[in-house]
Amino acid sequence: MIRPEKRQALKIYLVLCGAYVASQFYRVANAAIAPELMTELELSAEAMGGITGLFFLAFAAAQIPTGVLLDRYGARRTMTGLFTVAVLGAIVFASGNSGTVLAIGRILLGLGCAAGLMGAMVVIARWYPEERFAALSAMLFVVGGGGTLLATTPLSWAVEIIGWRGAFLCMAGLTAIFALLLFLVVRDAPRGQAEAGHQRESWGEVLIGLRAVLANRELWLVSVIQFVGYATVLTVVGLWGGPYLADVHGLDGVARGNVLLALNVAVLVGVSLYGRLDHYVSQRKWLIVAGALATAVILALLALLEEPDLWTATTLLLLFAAIGSYVMLNHAYARAVLPDHLIGRGLTFQNLAVFLGVAVIQSASGLIVGGFDNNAGESPELAYRWIFGFLAVLLVVAAAIFATARETKNTPK
Repeated sequence: MIRPEKRQALKIYLVLCGAYVASQFYRVANAAIAPELMTELELSAEAMGGITGLFFLAFAAAQIPTGVLLDRYGARRTMTGLFTVAVLGAIVFASGNSGTVLAIGRILLGLGCAAGLMGAMVVIARWYPEERFAALSAMLFVVGGGGTLLATTPLSWAVEIIGWRGAFLCMAGLTAIFALLLFLVVRDAPRGQAEAGHQRESWGEVLIGLRAVLANRELWLVSVIQFVGYATVLTVVGLWGGPYLADVHGLDGVARGNVLLALNVAVLVGVSLYGRLDHYVSQRKWLIVAGALATAVILALLALLEEPDLWTATTLLLLFAAIGSYVMLNHAYARAVLPDHLIGRGLTFQNLAVFLGVAVIQSASGLIVGGFDNNAGESPELAYRWIFGFLAVLLVVAAAIFATARETKNTPK
């Protein structure tokens, strides 16, 4: 018989998972509908890229303010309010008749989704014991991956039937349902516990809390590995993996898509496995360091091997995607070094490092590729090997810095 409190915790967790699916959908939806947008609204590739990137800029800019709201007003009200902004953003985007309107919609969506992951983690941290945080956060990420998949073939089918505007209006309706569920179902903490969302800190106390976050040495150290870890995976799987498979191994669109799909599945499998490992291994810091160094070794092999055959390259890329998914443990480490009343501000601070890392490292990788002469739009194999090597070096440096952090208490089961 499930106790009422556990049943309530499960309901809350399921609502958080559903809301995160919507957040992930908006993050990548433009990839599926970009051709229709560019044709209908006469947008250039540069304009399309800029409009898409505004989501991430708004998302990153909102992280610290979101952390303050999570700690001061609680996840329930903060997430409900922000998801309402996301509903507005989806409606604005669906009604867009120019690049400017689409840009406004993307900014609102970025702001509205700013608490999708961190807000959920704050709630998990207060409803579940610390030793389950990593596993539950990993499962949240895996389920959220459904939003990424929803924005591929299903979105394309919907566009064929009701158009991209109709598809976004439907998604706005679904997001509104999740906003309502967040308000009705989610509670900031179990009954009888002091709810951080109801502490009503003064703004002076808010600033004191921010100073405490900025003074947390371990939080800065985990932010270093956060800056590099996810950006490394996204730079390969989400940016240069496709061009590498096309330019070096000659794969067409469908074949590339199949490999990239497998890589994304490998990421989700890796996240799930690391979540389980954290449940049984006491040395969380060294598990993160080991994952980073193993990922660096795989990247070094891709950098050193000259013209590997497709199966070798694909196998290494799959191992890279799975082993590189240790990045979810970084959130668990950050949670462990934070006092309860600073969880929102602390988690959003280190999550800001994630998105800044993606922006900086992907831009740097573009400069590397641009430094090589392209032949008919194709980049030479050496350009990609330089990227792999560059990422490997960054990981080794970041792992070495993070290794100086103190270990967190993690009781294995």
